[in-house]
Amino acid sequence: MKRFIPAFRNISLALVSAAALMVSSCRSQSEKLAEEIAGTWSSAPEQLTTTGATRATMVRVMDFTRTSSDATDGAVTMTALITVDNVMPASGHLDTPLTITASGAATITGVFQVKDDDDILVSLDYSSLQVSVDPAAVQLNYNILTQDSSPEVESLRPGALHLATQQIRQAATSVFSDLTEIEDVKIHTDLLSCEIAHKDLSFRRQQPQ
Repeated sequence: MKRFIPAFRNISLALVSAAALMVSSCRSQSEKLAEEIAGTWSSAPEQLTTTGATRATMVRVMDFTRTSSDATDGAVTMTALITVDNVMPASGHLDTPLTITASGAATITGVFQVKDDDDILVSLDYSSLQVSVDPAAVQLNYNILTQDSSPEVESLRPGALHLATQQIRQAATSVFSDLTEIEDVKIHTDLLSCEIAHKDLSFRRQQPQ
């Protein structure tokens, strides 16, 4: 029985070494992804269908900051740059439909944790959500402005601003609520591809390395 003890010890040591090597390898891959993801990334424009607006587009911006130079976790800021178009039918002194265009930003903060070599867990703090729409950027596009129609068009600006803010908040909340994990992350220099909420997305680093 004693002759088997050294062999058993050798096998145990080999298993421990292999396990340690696997843990080290996984951690190094996670650290590599954490290092590569650090910085600010912006997506290509995408269409939104959950705003209630006639047309809406969004650009996503993700900013990752590691807690330390070798950490696999850190702080994340997600921003949705959203533009909405609403069409009001002709009425009163408005002889043709009026198109209202407004742009705004919705920003939320949270934390991230690299899960493995191509997945990142995200936890967002919904109490940090902020939505801003520039009143001066609200565009009232009307084909024919007359002495009678011009004041009526301008009187619609406050309501248009309120509506756009609601729509942008609704769209951003829908987008952020689905963001709990970023999967299949692939980074090639300054290009990033991934999957968020079963949707394939691509991003470009804002400050190329």
